[in-house]
Amino acid sequence: MLPLALVRLLVYLLALLAIFFLPKRKKLTRENLRSAYTNFSEKQLDSLVFVAFERAIEQGFLVVVWPFLSRKRIFKSFCLSKSNKSNLLPSDSIRSTLWLIPHFCHADTLSILPSYSSLLPDVFALYRPLRNKAINKFVKNSRERFGVKTIDRKDGGMLKTLKVLKRGETLAMLFDQNAGGAGTRLSFMGRECSCTTLPDILNEKYKPRILFVYTRRIGFWRSCIEVEEMEPLIGGQLVIEKANAWLEAKLRSDKQLRESWLWMHQRWKPGAGQPREGRIR
Repeated sequence: MLPLALVRLLVYLLALLAIFFLPKRKKLTRENLRSAYTNFSEKQLDSLVFVAFERAIEQGFLVVVWPFLSRKRIFKSFCLSKSNKSNLLPSDSIRSTLWLIPHFCHADTLSILPSYSSLLPDVFALYRPLRNKAINKFVKNSRERFGVKTIDRKDGGMLKTLKVLKRGETLAMLFDQNAGGAGTRLSFMGRECSCTTLPDILNEKYKPRILFVYTRRIGFWRSCIEVEEMEPLIGGQLVIEKANAWLEAKLRSDKQLRESWLWMHQRWKPGAGQPREGRIR
């Protein structure tokens, strides 16, 4: 109900406060950026740190107001072109589809995609439940508003994802989180980090069509949804390895996406994950 200009000002002020009152998070964000962009000046890093805080708060506010925004406003603010809509539809030869989603600002808005076409198979999204039950219920209901069905990682999630692709449906998952001790250690942005093994397990079993589905922020609470098909794997390359390379290329070459990615999380946790050898096959 507030004027959007006032909400933007509030986000700006909260980002200033967060920079001051969350020194550990600020330090982590700056270290992530400094390691990724060794040629950037201190001024450039300072600017990116602040924008990272702004984008995170903007995304958080959007999650809160999402159930209360009208469908008309949502579809006007988060657009999907005809070509990208066409890319989403299943091919004649491969019906099951895996959406790999990076942590760009407004990523939660991808839950509107089932409303764009009746030809799109059922879409299931794998998610990590929040600790607070009330907040978790709120977020879960928000994500399911437009027809996405959610799969709890902790409630038989692995088995359910297999069944989704076996039925020829669509599975959506974030792929750029720290996978902890169960993940595979791979290089990303010049450093090793723990990466999820799930895309490769699913690919080995069902050979789904793999799409990168992501949001390109074009303004406050405004994004274009983009869809790119993953290129074929080369010489024993892993799906997650290919995904890392795709995302790294975006973060290095595209200023809008670089400013929009979630730099505030502990993506590069020292020692997390296991060596690649023997982990997938």
